[in-house]
Amino acid sequence: MNYKWIRLFLAALLMFAAAYMPRPAEAKNRDDGILITYTSLDGKETVNGKMLDLLAGHFSSSVTIKSDHDVTAADLKGKGRVIYYGETKKKLSRQFISLISGMPQQLVSIGYNAEQFRQFAGLSLTEKQNVYRIYSNEEKTDLSLEKGADVFGVSGVKGKALYTYRSNDGKTHPFMWKTDSSNYYFGFTNLLNDSLLTAKELRKVFGESPGSTLLYLRLEDISPMSDEKLLYQAGAYLHKRNIPFIMAVIPVYLNPENGEKVYLSDKPKMVNVLKKLQKMGGSIIIHGYTHAYRYSETGEGFEFWDAKADQPITSENADDTPVKLEKEQDFPNEKAYQTYAEPFRKKEDIYTRTKLEQAIDDLTELGLYPLSFEAPHYTMSEEGYSIASSYFSSIFGQVQLSATTWKTSGAPPFVSKPEMLNGMTLYPETIGFVNASKKNPFGDMENKISQMIDFEGGVAGGFYHPYLGMKYLPELIDQMERIPNGEWLDLKRTKQTVTSDSVEIKTNGDGTIHVQNKIHPVRAFFEHHHQTPLEKALWILSGVVFLFVIMFAGYTLYLRATLKKRIFKERRSLE
Repeated sequence: MNYKWIRLFLAALLMFAAAYMPRPAEAKNRDDGILITYTSLDGKETVNGKMLDLLAGHFSSSVTIKSDHDVTAADLKGKGRVIYYGETKKKLSRQFISLISGMPQQLVSIGYNAEQFRQFAGLSLTEKQNVYRIYSNEEKTDLSLEKGADVFGVSGVKGKALYTYRSNDGKTHPFMWKTDSSNYYFGFTNLLNDSLLTAKELRKVFGESPGSTLLYLRLEDISPMSDEKLLYQAGAYLHKRNIPFIMAVIPVYLNPENGEKVYLSDKPKMVNVLKKLQKMGGSIIIHGYTHAYRYSETGEGFEFWDAKADQPITSENADDTPVKLEKEQDFPNEKAYQTYAEPFRKKEDIYTRTKLEQAIDDLTELGLYPLSFEAPHYTMSEEGYSIASSYFSSIFGQVQLSATTWKTSGAPPFVSKPEMLNGMTLYPETIGFVNASKKNPFGDMENKISQMIDFEGGVAGGFYHPYLGMKYLPELIDQMERIPNGEWLDLKRTKQTVTSDSVEIKTNGDGTIHVQNKIHPVRAFFEHHHQTPLEKALWILSGVVFLFVIMFAGYTLYLRATLKKRIFKERRSLE
């Protein structure tokens, strides 16, 4: 018998079976894209819509967001699920209703207008109420909501009620449903307040089970003027407890009184401490270049947002008089507004790129290798995030959700890759920081840590200021480690890329940092930020003079050698 052919046949059969074997829902759905479509008053994406983007970005790296009047059949291609968000009540167009009602994809509908789709035929909203306590029918437990939630009572849906609340008259009302055809309805509109509950239910939609909780701690606002001894104490303590940590570094300190700059290279002791801590498990991330805009103090001021005018950066030079931007509603149409705004966007682009380039290059030249980015005060325009994505593969903290004010920000409870970050992975800050100015410095953190314990399998990320010394750090770590099934994030053991025009920094997940210079060392020397135009000219002049000195010395040696040869020939001829 020919066993060779039998073995080949069995191998082919196994390959065929593997190719057609159903994959787990989580693995399959993660490869599928998500279409988020929304209805708002002006057709523009709102802060709640962007919050939904942050949540959906956890389940897919391919999220598309479009208003209801822009969606076409082509937008459904490659999308495994559709999430509709009705922030305002509106009669939807026939074309849009037909498209959503006839699609084969699973539909999650949030807020208003769901009853207009075939998937939720018969649904009606009975009332709207602000509630602080809800009941989970699946878990058979009551849940308290610290900030409360504006929910819609729902009736007329065939399926299973997931959550209910009790109204003032004592009656029970469902507000979240799973239909018989496995479509979902969430009866609320304020996703900023209800993000944890939304995230929890989206997990069920996508078939994801909670895993371990990712823990991380940033040592925050490290600048050239920080106390290197206190920084080392904090880093050494974390190293002793086998905790990888993150150092948010600001390469330049800006003196608010006179505008003078202190560079990290001017502080060799601080550089040595950072290098030691980098070897001891610390990962460096860039926390801006100066963490200041105009003459605000480093660590206190903003950098990528004009906080005083509450608008995006409008000048390449921070010393220029700020221009107050006009509002979009002041223009006759969107095209006119875009024409007006374009020059300011170009200035913001130049300003932001210059800052990020300088920050990456300054640290790298000192042997400090940044692996990610954190926007100062978590403030940046959406254009700013897009620019940052060309330098960093990830970002830490929260995300500014409004295009008109820095005062609205948010973060999902888990790692995400939303559309608005243009490919960057977000490691969210979810538990805050130790606030020594309060009577109970841990009060807010304790509440947020408890929320992450209840959520399960998210990210418990926070930060600590090293200037506080060791007074609060041990208790903070104890608080974080009470989270069950927690795993500390080691950024070096993830895949990261940081790149500038002159250098590329990469980690492949094995704990090793790979650095590749893109430009010649001589060019890098002359492009260093410390070199003013006059200094560069003097260096070039010095180089030219040095070249002439070499040429003169070479020519002198040549003449001497020639003279020796001539004298030698003359002597021989005389003999």
